[in-house]
This record gives sequence, C-alpha cells and structure tokens, in this order.
Amino acid sequence: MNKVPIQMMDVTTLKAVVFELSQDIVPSRFENAQQIDSHTIQLGFRTLEKLNWIEISWLAESPRIVSIPPPKRHGEKSTLAKQLKHLLVNLALVEIKQKGYERIVNFKLSSRPGKEIEKELIVELMGRHSNILLLDKSRKVITLGKQIKEKQSRLRPVGTGDLYKSPPPLKGLAPNLSESFHSWKENICLVPSTFKNSLKDTYQGISPALTLQIASNNYNEALNITNQSVTSIELKTWEAIYKRWRDWLLDIEHNNYTINFNGITDFIVWGKIKSKAKNSKICLNLGIYYSNKIIDRKISSIGEKLKRDLQKSKDDEIRKLEAQGLLIKNISEYINMQNKANNILTLKSPTKKQIIESQTLFKEAKRKKRSRESILKRIEYHKKKISEIEYCELFLDSLMYQNPEEDNNNKLVSIIELKEEVEEYICIKKNSSKFKSNKKKEQASAIKEIQSPSGLKIQIGGNNRQNELISLRKGKKGDLWFHAQETPGSHVVLKSSNGLIDDKDIQLAADLASFFSRARGNKLAPIIMVPIENLQRISGSLPGTVSHRGGKVLWGKAERAEKYFHQK
Repeated sequence: MNKVPIQMMDVTTLKAVVFELSQDIVPSRFENAQQIDSHTIQLGFRTLEKLNWIEISWLAESPRIVSIPPPKRHGEKSTLAKQLKHLLVNLALVEIKQKGYERIVNFKLSSRPGKEIEKELIVELMGRHSNILLLDKSRKVITLGKQIKEKQSRLRPVGTGDLYKSPPPLKGLAPNLSESFHSWKENICLVPSTFKNSLKDTYQGISPALTLQIASNNYNEALNITNQSVTSIELKTWEAIYKRWRDWLLDIEHNNYTINFNGITDFIVWGKIKSKAKNSKICLNLGIYYSNKIIDRKISSIGEKLKRDLQKSKDDEIRKLEAQGLLIKNISEYINMQNKANNILTLKSPTKKQIIESQTLFKEAKRKKRSRESILKRIEYHKKKISEIEYCELFLDSLMYQNPEEDNNNKLVSIIELKEEVEEYICIKKNSSKFKSNKKKEQASAIKEIQSPSGLKIQIGGNNRQNELISLRKGKKGDLWFHAQETPGSHVVLKSSNGLIDDKDIQLAADLASFFSRARGNKLAPIIMVPIENLQRISGSLPGTVSHRGGKVLWGKAERAEKYFHQK
C-alpha cells in the first residue's frame, strides 16, 4: 500500500513554531486539556485576548507541535488529559524553549511570570522515539505520553517517578554562520558519499526536506544533487548551495520565518518567498497541513483494505457460484430418469424387478429435482451477493475519486460508513473496525450535493445508507430519482419538489447518474428516471435497494457531468 507522504517537522520548522508560539501564547494561563487519540493531546492556553489551542502529537509518522482552531470537546476524560488538567490548573505558561538543533521543546509553567518554575512539559519530537513528559520542580516525571522501558532503550528508560534524563547528545557539527566556504565544503567531503548522506552525517539539524531546499530551488535539480556523490559536484554548484546554506542560517539567527506551500517540498518555513496562504500564521497553517495529511492517510489506508476485502469476498462468491453451476449440470438428468421410469411403467407386463427399478428411479429423480431447486436458490443468492459487492466497489471508486474541492473530513466519514456497511452486510466483521463512525446508522454523513442550472439541489448517494436516506427517507413527492440502468450506480435525486425544473436540470441529473456508476467509461449510458413516490424498498436486501414502477429512459453523458462537477 502506498502511504500518503508526510513532511516531518524538522528542527527548522520547530524553531519557527517555537518562535511564533512564544510571541502568541507567552505568557498565558493553562485552561484545558483533551486527548483525541492515543498519541495526540490538545492544550488550551488563555491570553488576554482569547483562548489559544495547540496540538502536540508523538505519532511516529508525524510528531508535531501546531496551533489549531478551537476543537470539539473530545477525550477530556482520558487519564493523561485528567492528569494534565489537575496538575497544571492555575499555572501560567511563562516560557517555551528549544536549544540548538535538538528537537526537544520545553514548556515552562509557574504560578505567574517571574516566579519559580513549578512544572515543565517536555516534548521530544524524534520520529518513533517521540515523547511528552510532565516534570515537577525536581525534574522528576509526574506523567508522560509514552513510557520508555528497558527493553526499548537501555540508555534511557523513563517512567513516572524517574528523574528526567535528556536523550543522547546529537552527533555531528553544529551549523555555524561564521564558517568559511572552504571549511564547510571540506567537512562535507571528508567521507565520500552522496550529498544528502554527507550533509546529514556532518551537520546537526539536517532533514531530507531541508537537504532538498538547500540543494536547489528546482525539484529535479535538487533531487539530482542530493543523490550525487560529493566528489562529482562542480564548484559552481557548491557555491550556490553554500549561499542557500547561509541564507538558511541567517533566517534562523534573525527568526525570519514564513510559510510557503509552493516550494520543492510540501512546505518551507525559511527563504525569501513570502507566504501565499490566506493566513500567514505558521503554526496554524502547519496544523491544517498535518490534519489534512493524516486524514488522507486514513482514507488511503481504509480504502486499500476495503478494496482487498471486497475483492476477496467477490472471488469467494464467484468460486461458490461456479461450484453450484457444476452441481446443476450434474443433476439435470432427473428428467431423463423420470422418462425412463415412465417408460418402464408403460410396458404391458412389467416384472416386479422393473417396477422396483422404476420406483427407485422416481425417488432419485424427485431427490435430484429438490436438490436442483435448492441449488438454483443458492445460485441466485451468490449472484445477488456479487451484485451487492459490485455496488460497494462502485461507491469506493467514487469516494476515492480525487476532487480537490471535497471536504476531507466528510470523505473520511463517508468511507468509514462504507467500511461499516461492508463489515455488516458483506464481510461480516462486526465491531472489528479500527476506524469507526461516531454517527448513528440513521444519520449518514454529509450528502454530496450539486446545484442544478435552475438552482435546485441534486443529491448523490455515496454509500448504501446515503442512497436509502436521499431516496426513501428524505425524498418527497415531486422529486425525481435517477439511476444507471441495469448496472451498479449511486442514487441521484433531483429535488424538483422545491421548485420548477428545466430540461437542463434533468439532463444534468442523468449525466451525474452516469458519472457515478459503472457506466462512467461509456460515452453514453441509459439512465432510468422515476418519480420518487414510485420507489419501493426491497426487503431483505442492502439499505437503498429499491424497485420502481414505470419510469422513463434518458441518456446520460459522464464526461459532461465531470466538467460541471469540477466547475462547482
């Protein structure tokens, strides 16, 4: 599975965050804490102006300290959140400190500015070795986010009650603005290797993203330089790299930070290019970045597993269907057996032995006939299951379809709902899902809606429950229902009960029904249009499975719907 790449919070980014937070929330009073998952805590600090929230995560793939908008209340009753609220109550945040090129941040708290430090919150952002620890006056660990046991680290086991020990010191030289070009180049070239390895091994605070940023402003050129041997890099290139190296150090020395999402890496927090983001706050923009990336990763993870589960279930149903098909061929001879028995009994003077033989044939034919009926029912059952799986595959394809305008949170909720449907109706894995929807089954996630040319709503089902919701529960008399004919597809409902409709509205709804169906790849697809009051739920089937009376066949064009879809 291809994971969604996430740019790690390196030392440069951490320095920018610490500087900005020091300006924004120091001094402030601690007010609240909540733990939203096993590796993420959210803390509220109140300044004279407002309540500011920061998020601290020790997740191995994306350890971070960022600002976030006021979050929903969640996880306030976790043990760590309760401990922090109890231990930090009435304390003020008086300093945020980060030394040199260490990825360790120290939040210092006291009763008020200028008074003795009473508590320290240590955040270590070091990949899979990331931690969060709360210390008392004597620097003993009161509580922590993740205990480090002896089997994990003999150098530094840490648990509650232990005296805090800093991680082992960084290897390599500390970058120095006064270092000459000759000395800098000589240090990097001391051990011949690729530029990225030599720079990382020679100096502290070097991340893969920073290496690319320093190498060049052009991505392909930077990638080429970082993978090139230091012995083969030309002098002119070295001089250009050294200039960017000094620019980086100057920005750190003068705290000249900005956020830019249009560089050669996902984001850059130094350099002359100014931010193009709507909000220039580095911490807040980073919070949005990490939130979106983590959601993308969850969507990708759920989608890949769901795809595998559906394919496995489909293959299993196809095998069972083929097996039943072979059985039906083997027992189709019951008619011949009946005919043979009848022929025996029509003889003028059948012997006792022949009569017994005919009775045996009748019994066997009757047994085979009953078996045939049972097998035909099983064949219909497996065909129905395959059809249901294909519907779920279609919904998954539509959800994974990349639309930059679509809200990622809604997309995540929709795919979790689809996963729960699959586990309940297809793969039968109740309560085994890692990701679960917090909503009740009756309350589907935000329905995908598009405005028609006349200004009416067009609703599109994203899973079986959404199909049922828009078609059977929320549909009103006067609404029109659209569906691709004889192929899996989403329900599309034109809310014509809310106003007058135009031919363009009907055509768009038909085009959307084509786009969100298996017929998406066809130039034209037959679409059935039915007044919504003519729909009826088929009991015993998946939610949203309907039959209809009457209807009119239209032609939908998926390509036209896609263009309109992206315009909105």
